[in-house]
Amino acid sequence: MAQKNIKDLTPPVGNLYLTGFMCAGKTSAGRALAKALRRPFRDADALFVRSSGRSVAEFVRAEGLAAFRRAEAAVVRGLAAGGGRVVALGGGFYPSGTRAPLLKKSGTTIFLYCPWQELEDRLKAARRGRPLLAGPWEKAALRAKKLYETRLPCYRRADLVVNIAGLNAEQAAAKIKRSLKL
Repeated sequence: MAQKNIKDLTPPVGNLYLTGFMCAGKTSAGRALAKALRRPFRDADALFVRSSGRSVAEFVRAEGLAAFRRAEAAVVRGLAAGGGRVVALGGGFYPSGTRAPLLKKSGTTIFLYCPWQELEDRLKAARRGRPLLAGPWEKAALRAKKLYETRLPCYRRADLVVNIAGLNAEQAAAKIKRSLKL
């Protein structure tokens, strides 16, 4: 069941922004959703890497997290200028604070909710190249869980919350599509 945070989800003409914690499946579900809807797909992190010439981890190490967040926001502003796309946002870019108006004005935000137990397994399998997950797994998992719990209320402010527990990318995309009544 999907939780709707807006009264009427008419078929969106703007972008569909997928948000959620790292390893929630934003990119894979986003690709599948874009294919199903015949919309272009964009991954904000991949666009950032292409434009900066560095991985997110390298950029953060060299420039700091605040500089990354500013650069990430510029990428999303560029994506928001065009419509009709499925956009996978970075795990730290969610519909709250100063970002909310940009996302709300240019599309529909969709939080891919994945329970911590499932996310923990995914994170453990994909920890290489993720600074938050460096070091002994027990400590890394605690840091990640704390960040997840901190961000969860922000993610839940999305226009639509879709529980994707146990779903593969195609199943998640189909559930999102049904929830949007597309």
